[in-house]
Amino acid sequence: MAKIIICEDENIVALDIKRHLERFGYEVAGIYDCAENAISACARDKPNLVLMDIQLSGAMDGLDASTIIYQNHNIPVIMLTAYADDITLARVKDGLPFGYILKPFEDRELKTAIEIALFRHEMDEKLRKSEARYRTLFEDAPTANFTADGNGILTDCNTTFIKLLDIKNKEDVIGQSIFSYFADTDNGNRLWQSFLNRTNGVSQDWELKRSDGTRVFVLATLSILPRTEDKPLEIQGYLLDNTEHRDLENQLRQAQKMEAIGRLAGGIAHDFNNIITAIMGYGNLLREDIEDNPLLKEEVEGILSATQRAVNLTRQLLSFSRKQAVEAKVVNIHDILKDLEKMIQRLVNENIQVTLALNASTPFVSIDPGQFEQTIVNLVVNARDAIKGNGSIIIQTKSVICDNTCHQHGIKQGKWLQIIVKDNGCGISAEDMQHIFEPFFTTKEKDKGTGLGLSTVYAIISRSGGQIAVESTVGAGTTFFIYLPEVEEKSESISNTAQKVEPKTRSGTIIVAEDDEFIRGLISRLLAKSGYRVLESTDPHDAIRIAEHEKDYMLLTDIVMPQMNGYDLATRLSEKSPGLKVLFISGYQDRSFIVPEKNLENIKSLFLEKPFSHEVLLETIDKLAVL
Repeated sequence: MAKIIICEDENIVALDIKRHLERFGYEVAGIYDCAENAISACARDKPNLVLMDIQLSGAMDGLDASTIIYQNHNIPVIMLTAYADDITLARVKDGLPFGYILKPFEDRELKTAIEIALFRHEMDEKLRKSEARYRTLFEDAPTANFTADGNGILTDCNTTFIKLLDIKNKEDVIGQSIFSYFADTDNGNRLWQSFLNRTNGVSQDWELKRSDGTRVFVLATLSILPRTEDKPLEIQGYLLDNTEHRDLENQLRQAQKMEAIGRLAGGIAHDFNNIITAIMGYGNLLREDIEDNPLLKEEVEGILSATQRAVNLTRQLLSFSRKQAVEAKVVNIHDILKDLEKMIQRLVNENIQVTLALNASTPFVSIDPGQFEQTIVNLVVNARDAIKGNGSIIIQTKSVICDNTCHQHGIKQGKWLQIIVKDNGCGISAEDMQHIFEPFFTTKEKDKGTGLGLSTVYAIISRSGGQIAVESTVGAGTTFFIYLPEVEEKSESISNTAQKVEPKTRSGTIIVAEDDEFIRGLISRLLAKSGYRVLESTDPHDAIRIAEHEKDYMLLTDIVMPQMNGYDLATRLSEKSPGLKVLFISGYQDRSFIVPEKNLENIKSLFLEKPFSHEVLLETIDKLAVL
């Protein structure tokens, strides 16, 4: 079991790293907040590895300390830092650390860096201990090993080196300059000279180019072999392919960007929801006022129909950003595909023909509609990218009954709705087929795919109790098969315009707390027209002042407001009115970032998501009134 020392001046961060290391099975020999104490501990405890922050309390920073620790005690050091500026990176590249991890990092990234550092250090030790075993280790090592003279002219290499750089044979390497394999020759010269200026071995990050022009990132460990006066300078190096590790780092950054985009989309959707709520509400009021005028009623119905389309667009935006709450419903898949047809046509090029073949006899399944739309769009986009020139995409549905003798794609016994997305594109190789549902795996060119589309599709279908399979032939196209359990019960028809509600006698007092002037005015007008006594408040503190003079009332409050959120407002009011009935409203589907100051045990509440119709608002308040 490896023994590791942590040098980190942030105590919380250090304790978190200690917890991860112990879970990995490592022994933590000590935690230190300054470089000087860590150096003393290395001399005393002889750890196998040091994890060290660059910025530390005390006179010495982590980079200087790492050099002393490695030179004096032969202990590898992995740098931990939140900084990635050019100056810091240059110092790290020129220094001795065995790894460089940018905070925040994942468990796998930390463990991989530790294992690589320990492995590299162990290799150094083996090479130094036994010259007799050198040749075997040199040839058979999993690293790409080479030797060169002081000018960088290669004198030897192993098979891994040849494979790494996609070279035909060793003869093509001997006598060539190592700098000719660098993606940037000048940078290669700088790193090489930096190494020659040191007395001990170094570890450096190199970016090399293969014979086919592709780039490969390696961790290069260099050292000077023992020499006599009559023997020329000989450099030993071994390269550990770090390309996958770099790709994972880039994918993590891409995922973080997508998370930021998702948050932005959530905020935009919130603003849209407020606007749509106002349009929908005033449209409903207008329709009620002009019901005897067929021409004007038709025009208002058009406004409300367009509003419903805006609601669906906002939900798609939230679904694609994964900010929409998942809500499985019994839906008609044929209706969803017909609604998506126009969007799909806009997604593909004019040279691609999209055909719907909706043949299922029972197209009803239980799934979140937004996530099903996301699934189809992801598959269509993948199909589009696979087609070069003219082509076709077919979306087909079938009802499938599987009994005990059924072996179709491994589905279980029962009734299934099969959704097929088929293209005649370039196809997928057998090797890639084994990985297509893995997160971040992509066969697309750089910057043209995140590798998250199919993994998202797989997660959505699995979460809905279904299965997904794929068949493909290189050059002949790809077919995805989605299986979802059929349900017999049909979902209730959802109209694009709200139906007229039967008149009902309502009474009581409602305090409306909403910072958006248009929404507040609309809700107040709707409630007042329905018989309620409405007290408007422009902000939470205004609502508190109004409530001081009321004995029996319900509260309708937006969750996200300035100064105080709706949860905390309800908690404050419930202190004097136990059992207060509250209707929370919000345009944010993700409300996890808002936490009440206290629990809501003294409150009876319901939640209504914007946008909502007049009828839905009144029905929800009716339900709240009888809680």
